[in-house]
Amino acid sequence: MSNVVIVEPQNGERLSITARIPSGRATVQTPSWNSIWLTGIVTAIASLSACSRIVPRAIREPRDGTGAETPAHRRCDLFIEPDFEKKTIAIRAQIDIEIPAPKSSFEFGLSDLYTVVAIEADGMPVKIERHNGELTVMLPQPARRVSLVFRLRGSFGRPAAGEGDEGRPVIDDESLFLLWSDRFYPIDFDEWSLLRIEIVLPARFKAIAPGRLLSAERHDDNRLWVFQTTHPVGPSSVLADSRWTETQRTVNGIPMRTLLHPESRQYAEKIFATSSDVLKFFSELHGSYPFDGFTFVTVARMGARRAFPGFVAYEPGYLKKEFTTTGYDAHETALLWWGYTTHGRGPGAFAWTEGLGDYVEFMYDEARGKPIPAIFEHFQAEYLKTAAVEDRHYTDLGGAPQQIIHGRYPWVMQALRKELGDDAFRQGIRLLFRRYRWRTFSMDDFIATFEEAGSRSLESWRAQWLERPPARLRQR
Repeated sequence: MSNVVIVEPQNGERLSITARIPSGRATVQTPSWNSIWLTGIVTAIASLSACSRIVPRAIREPRDGTGAETPAHRRCDLFIEPDFEKKTIAIRAQIDIEIPAPKSSFEFGLSDLYTVVAIEADGMPVKIERHNGELTVMLPQPARRVSLVFRLRGSFGRPAAGEGDEGRPVIDDESLFLLWSDRFYPIDFDEWSLLRIEIVLPARFKAIAPGRLLSAERHDDNRLWVFQTTHPVGPSSVLADSRWTETQRTVNGIPMRTLLHPESRQYAEKIFATSSDVLKFFSELHGSYPFDGFTFVTVARMGARRAFPGFVAYEPGYLKKEFTTTGYDAHETALLWWGYTTHGRGPGAFAWTEGLGDYVEFMYDEARGKPIPAIFEHFQAEYLKTAAVEDRHYTDLGGAPQQIIHGRYPWVMQALRKELGDDAFRQGIRLLFRRYRWRTFSMDDFIATFEEAGSRSLESWRAQWLERPPARLRQR
């Protein structure tokens, strides 16, 4: 049973329009949503007492890739201050929301490791419920526009068994690993927001987060890193490390950089050469590259590899294995589109989006005369051994074994390509990423998009490859 708590604003101060906070605490001043919609510009000032400076900022409305303006319904500002000695993290998050119809409650993901210091809605106290990593904010009355302010602090040691997406420490002496799937800030998984992140780190650290790096100014022993997106993003992660060495290039008009541990620096030039080719292929297949730049990083003690909005991360040992075998990354780079430009909505959606997106890696390999990576052949072989009763419907993929996600769904896409023909299939991919750029789609949306591209019904394909339990992939 969830606990219901009344959270009073600290010192009775209002935070929705102008925050006036005693010296020594971060403040953020944000104009009302009326001014945002009248001018089309968000202008805010963050006065950071720790750094004794004023940061002007402006957000332009993003475009959807076709020239049309895309309305920004959410904006999220994060101020993050980790304490590497105490292994604690303090976060101030302000989320400004504009929705078509009034709501009286908003649901978010938030790690249970955080203590909620204060939550306010337009400067007023609110009721909340917290239960198993979920947070519900209940307003005193329904609203279409609301500014929610969260003050959070948490203590992080090594995650217990079964806790944390990766199992590695969130914070240690040399690194910070704030992973969106561990709910390190208030997240609504199906919503996309303009995002600004400010993080204070010891001067020896480097950081990576979604968006453009606006500044990394040093103040005494610390450095304030400021990132800002120019388009909405989904749930986002922030990584930092004191051991990274940075290398930069601009290739095919895309700013690229590597942030690598000493043992991985030898792969920097190979990463630039291969990743630029992968990005070129995927940009031609899906539509223009969706981020402000591309970064390739290494993360110690992370499991294998991961994708994030605009960057790809490998564990150093896994990077060595990958670049001495296949010699490039296409899998995680594909997820920059199939996960962070758009992704599925509903139960199991993160898994089936990734599984379907695996197939564009096959298309890259096909175009470059390379074999399908052996790992996918392994997953398919394991899937074909799976008993029918152990198979999963696409709406029930939460926690599903890898052989079901990666051993079934790429071949579901292959069957769709065969059903439609190559030209219509490629047209469907471009249409999907043009129509659902920076927002989510359901499986019905996905099928309708490819039906439009192919000018034909896909009911038989859906029945055979998606709905019939199980869809056995013995055809190649």
